[in-house]
Parts: sequence; structure tokens; C-alpha cells
Amino acid sequence: MCPASFSIRHAIIKDIDMLKNLIIICFFLFPANGIAQVMDTIDLRPLYHGRMGGFSVYQFKTDSYVRYNVDHCRKRLSPCSTFKIPNSLIGLETGIVPDSGFVIQYDSLMHPRDAEMLKLEPFKHWFQDLSLKMAFQYSCVWYYQELARRIGHERMAKYVGLLEYGNRDISGGDDTFWLCGSIQISINEQIEFLKKLYSHRLNGISDKSVNTVKDIMLVESTPQYTLYGKSGSGDCVDGKWLAWYVGFVEAGPETSVFAMNIIVDNFDELKNNFRIELTKNVLKELKIIN
Repeated sequence: MCPASFSIRHAIIKDIDMLKNLIIICFFLFPANGIAQVMDTIDLRPLYHGRMGGFSVYQFKTDSYVRYNVDHCRKRLSPCSTFKIPNSLIGLETGIVPDSGFVIQYDSLMHPRDAEMLKLEPFKHWFQDLSLKMAFQYSCVWYYQELARRIGHERMAKYVGLLEYGNRDISGGDDTFWLCGSIQISINEQIEFLKKLYSHRLNGISDKSVNTVKDIMLVESTPQYTLYGKSGSGDCVDGKWLAWYVGFVEAGPETSVFAMNIIVDNFDELKNNFRIELTKNVLKELKIIN
């Protein structure tokens, strides 16, 4: 091969390699909807008071993310009672639960009354027959454990897979795998799950089931915004308490999805709606609500 031919061939190969790299970059920066996905960061250390945790917000209008503690947002942890969101969807989709008014009777032999729990919110509401909506709002463990048992291992595994929920590992007991158990999910994965939920894009889940779950997630409605969410917590992290709050907020024509967690020394630190107030403060700082 003559030197000139070699140079031309080398230049062509180099141009092709550059083109491939450009295509790869464009693929990540410009998804199918043509809008660039942007990720920004925010410093929430003053709100977290030195505690470990993370926060992520996704805004549909701008297709953009804001995250606090980016590395922590990737860390998988037990979903605790935030798993009541997919558990509700699966119960509805399988027909185990026909609607949000479906009642499961309280069994005092399996779940005897506890004098201390009867003094505390929301636990004092657990010792009665509960509907799906009530059980979700009171975050009642026994109701959702019974629901999971009725769904059964095979169907639960199928739908957890369809939902692409965290590590999809339900090996830690059919009615306990989400309670500091085998299934784990990151803040980032919670965001992607909730994006699909809000957009009715969850695999295998009907619009009817999604609308029912959105309804039971309603926390607060004001003239300025409507907040939907679910908390979760447990003694899951080396003797410390893991606490979640996940959901979405509608403010006028704009909707944002959020997920946060924080690790505290004990459950008492979570009183007085601590997670909800922290979430609202972040949303205010981002000017999503006022």
C-alpha cells in the first residue's frame, strides 16, 4: 500500500471513530423525546443536620434531575413501607384487591393489641378492620403482609420483575422481604419507578390500578399544589433508623417526582412529620412549590 493510500485510510477510520463517539454522546444527552436530560446538584446539608441521606427530584417539564448526595442516591437500601406502593398495584392488578375500599379483617390473635403502640400515631389505628386506603394511609404492616400472602410468591415475583423494582429480590420471606429484608432499591430507582407510575408506563399495570394507587397516595391538596407520597422506615442500617419519603407533587401545570431518605439514630427523630416537612422545604428551595 502506498503512503498516500495509508494516510487516507487512516483518516477515514479516525473520522468514523469520532462519529461513533459523537453518536454515543448524543444518545445519552438527547433521548427519544428530543429534550436534553439535565442533572444538577443541590447542597442540603443544613436541612439534613449532618445525617447521612440523599434527595432527588425529577421535573417532567424540563426532563431534568436535581440531586443531593449523588453517590448516596445510587445506594440500594430496604424500601420499608414505601413498598406499599407496588404492593398495592400488584394486589389491584391481580384482582386480590378489587378497589381501595377492600377490607381485611383484623386478627387480634395474630396481631395482639400493644399498649405502647395504642398511644402512637399511626400505629394506634392498626388494631381494627382496615380498607386498602386506610391501611395505606396508616402504613399498616399486618394488612400489607396479609395482602402479600394472598398474592403469593410466584405472582409477586412476576410483578416485581415487570415493575423492574430495585434488585427484584423477594427471597427474604413472602411477607417480610421489604421490611429490612432482601429487596433493596436506590433513590434513583425510586424516581424511575415513580416516573413510570405517574405517566402510566408501568409494565403489566392497568390505568385503573394506577389511578386507584394515585388516589390513596394523596397527602395534601392546597390551591397552590397537590402532594402525593408514602413514607417508610425501619431499623435497617447498622442499628440506625432508615427513613424514606417518596412521591410526586402537582403544582399548576407542572409535576415533579421526588424521593429521599435519611438515616437517623432512632425513630423519635422522625416525629412531627419530619420527612414531609424536609421534603416541602426542599421543594420550596427549588421553587417547585411556594
